[in-house]
Amino acid sequence: MITIATVAGFVALAIDYTRSVGRNVQRSTLMRQAINIGDAATEVAFADWRAICIKNSSIAAPAGKYFDTNAERPSPSPGNFPGVNQYFLKTFKLVAVDSTWTPIADVNKAPPKSMGPNPQNFSYYYLASADVIIPTMTESTSTTAWQTDNKNAGNVVAHVRRIFEKYRHNKTDKAIDYRDDLEIHPGPTFVVNGDVHTNGNLYTAHDTLTLNGTTSYTGSWDIDFMPGDSQHLGDTPASPRWGTGRPPSQDQAEVPFGVSASDYHKLIDPAITSSDPLYANAYSNKANYAVKVTIDDSNNIKVYNSKGADITGKTGSTNPDYQLATLMKSAVTVNETITDNRQGAATGNSSVRVASLDIGVITAGLKDSAYDKVDLSSNPVIYVTDLSADPTDATKQRAIRLKNGSILPDDGLTIASGNPVYIQGDFNTGTNGSNQPASNVTPDQTNAPSSNPALPTTTDYTRKPAAVIADAVTVLSNAWVDGNPAMSTASNTTVNTAIVAGIVPSGNGYYSGGAENFPRFLENWGSKTLTYYGSMIELYTSQQAIGHWGAANVYSPPNRAWYFDQKFLSNPPAGVPYDVDYRRGRWYMD
Repeated sequence: MITIATVAGFVALAIDYTRSVGRNVQRSTLMRQAINIGDAATEVAFADWRAICIKNSSIAAPAGKYFDTNAERPSPSPGNFPGVNQYFLKTFKLVAVDSTWTPIADVNKAPPKSMGPNPQNFSYYYLASADVIIPTMTESTSTTAWQTDNKNAGNVVAHVRRIFEKYRHNKTDKAIDYRDDLEIHPGPTFVVNGDVHTNGNLYTAHDTLTLNGTTSYTGSWDIDFMPGDSQHLGDTPASPRWGTGRPPSQDQAEVPFGVSASDYHKLIDPAITSSDPLYANAYSNKANYAVKVTIDDSNNIKVYNSKGADITGKTGSTNPDYQLATLMKSAVTVNETITDNRQGAATGNSSVRVASLDIGVITAGLKDSAYDKVDLSSNPVIYVTDLSADPTDATKQRAIRLKNGSILPDDGLTIASGNPVYIQGDFNTGTNGSNQPASNVTPDQTNAPSSNPALPTTTDYTRKPAAVIADAVTVLSNAWVDGNPAMSTASNTTVNTAIVAGIVPSGNGYYSGGAENFPRFLENWGSKTLTYYGSMIELYTSQQAIGHWGAANVYSPPNRAWYFDQKFLSNPPAGVPYDVDYRRGRWYMD
């Protein structure tokens, strides 16, 4: 009997222990389940938060009240969590917080701005909360009494928190930034020392390419050529090279201007309507330029001030509008013609009418007492466009040419146009337009090869923050000849500016030219070098410069000495596009 009693005691202990272990295992399993539900709920909140921010893109940072409407941000339903028998989402909310992640009690107040490395980079923060309760087997679920945050009652409770960040940053913080699919297929060695991003797919198929920065893509990465590209038929793809531990990786899409749009070309169009979601950021909008210049079909020039007023006919030598209009008219030469064989291959007419903007006249004018009332320092953005361009009419090919741009105004300069733009000669270099920068200058790029003689500026000139924003951008060398007979011979040329432009996408047998040909060319560069310091940004498909890459008798490529301008990280050009990233931040249990 003693033995039986002892055995019975051990059995009872074993059963109690088993039950205890079972309860602990059950609670652990239910806790994991509750955490997973809370985590999934914050993912639902993230998607809705991002959509609401994009919908209200005119608001820098929506206040908490924008996320209170269930129609905009409905709670997850049981269908979101298959396999869960019973749970209660006690709390599901999203609130604005400050930079220390302290909730802002007033739902009418937006989160404060948290500054980044320069005035154009900053963040706003939000906190998503999901409190999940799951009853254990010992709890009665016949009533709703278990739906309380009371762990002593046996409930399993998970308080899941997630920080969301709306991060606005200048697009010139990367060496190459594409909204569409990005192809990089260089022939000669091509080293990219800055970051690279595409909102589409990434195609790299040459081992002559080295990516030393962070490279990201939203779609997929293929060590191959894009489907529909017949230019590389029979070529064997090869993997590119990259910095140690820095292969290309997938990342989320960046949203230009925080606005979801199907055609970002409207940003440079002269006729965008005020109802368009891109209007607030359009370069033809008076809020975004210091001065606007338009040319009509008869080569008449009109000048508008920053208030949108036509000041072309203003009089009075001390009148600021008169001085501004006079300076701009003196800097523009109309009705010139250049030969663009790439356009000719597409349209049957290689003749392009250009209006030339003399940057040297503007730079000198800003220091001339005759224009002492002209001040572009607060917003050095000039919008200039020929309104008579017609992509459907080969006789109405129009463009803007930038000449004598080696020395820019002290505050820098951004030129925007709805037309294609040609940059002729050294730009933002300090040279006189005939020679490559002095050979005794040390590049300010810490990762530039010391053996490379291609340098950005002369010793007595500091390059200014600059950008050229256009339908397409073509670089013409210092030796350019307007008639361009049989691909005239180029000379060494240096260009220091961000470029925001369009491409002619690959497909139907054509190749876009890839990022290595994002700045377009028209000359026989032979052994000559194009030195470039800047940032290349593709936002749209070209609508006027529609000639495909690869046509005969257009150009032979230069030696490319190209560098990301690291100065843009602290001092980006005025008026350039910005991206909005919607990021998931810290995850924690409260």
